[in-house]
Amino acid sequence: MRTKIRAVAAALALIALAGGAVTFTMFGESSFTNFETGLFSAALVLAASSFGYWQMVQGSAQSRPHHDLQDETDRIDDRFGLWEEDLPEEVTEDAASLFKDEKRKLKKRGVDFKTFLKTARPALSLYRFGAYAVLVYAVFTLISSDIFEPVSYLFGAGAAPLTAAAVLWFMNRR
Repeated sequence: MRTKIRAVAAALALIALAGGAVTFTMFGESSFTNFETGLFSAALVLAASSFGYWQMVQGSAQSRPHHDLQDETDRIDDRFGLWEEDLPEEVTEDAASLFKDEKRKLKKRGVDFKTFLKTARPALSLYRFGAYAVLVYAVFTLISSDIFEPVSYLFGAGAAPLTAAAVLWFMNRR
């Protein structure tokens, strides 16, 4: 895991140096500033998103067992499955009443705010909010300084996720 993080960081540093040199020599100082600002803000968003998902995976991995197998003592004590929970047999009804019943259950079970927060935890991470705040602040700073160039900014912002994806793809191919 750490080698992948180091490889992505090294590739991003290389892209920052090479891309910065190319944009500075070919297009000037304002394009260089926009490219580097886009690259670093997108890399920050990428790192914050990855860290949020990593925390979610670590939390879910620690909270539940890694397998669905029975405990060995349970298997020995109940080798014929006598103590397993029996599901009640449902009386067969006509299809229309079953459909209405399931539809009523789905409506009653709607997603409340607490469930939404539990399932959207990585998307609502404070790290991501902070990274996006830095991104928005950087864009507004470039705009207020009258040096914002959307094309070079978008090339820089697009370089970060593409570089990370390419590095991880090449590392997983080995």
